[in-house]
Amino acid sequence: MTGPASSGRDRILAAAEELFAERGYARTSTARLATAAGVPQGLIFYHFGTKEGLLLALIRERSTRTLADLVPGSVPADPHAAVVELWSRLSRHLGEQTPMHRIVFRESEHHPEVQARAREIHDSITTSVSGYLARVTGDRKPGARHVTAARLLVAASSASPVAPGSPALTAESVAELVLGGIL
Repeated sequence: MTGPASSGRDRILAAAEELFAERGYARTSTARLATAAGVPQGLIFYHFGTKEGLLLALIRERSTRTLADLVPGSVPADPHAAVVELWSRLSRHLGEQTPMHRIVFRESEHHPEVQARAREIHDSITTSVSGYLARVTGDRKPGARHVTAARLLVAASSASPVAPGSPALTAESVAELVLGGIL
């Protein structure tokens, strides 16, 4: 669909992202969403069926970053430099507290579909990172050590902003730790 209806849908998603992150899903009415989006309230139901349908569409459509942004396309010859670059990308993208991060963290507890989507995204990122780590070590496919290292990297880079005051992990120290475990 094109024209005003699609721009209305986009405005609804943008308003939902902002308000759900700021106020929470339960504390945001569809009337408030419609006002913030500058659309009639009925348009929310036309596009998404229910308020929960809006939440799920928001999570589905706006919660993913391209894997190209997270994992370098080529592997530098130096394994240490490869892991430093990987950590820098992961911590920059996954460690950033975006409105979508706040929504997913807050709503996962109350919406199993949101929790399942978050798990899918996490698994997809972990698979991509483990594949990259396998290429770094010259392996054709990821083994258990690559998958374990990938899980640790994804978790640590995602959790860093959640644990303020914790000592920062430097890219150099992360590279040494990871390479010590997978080489």
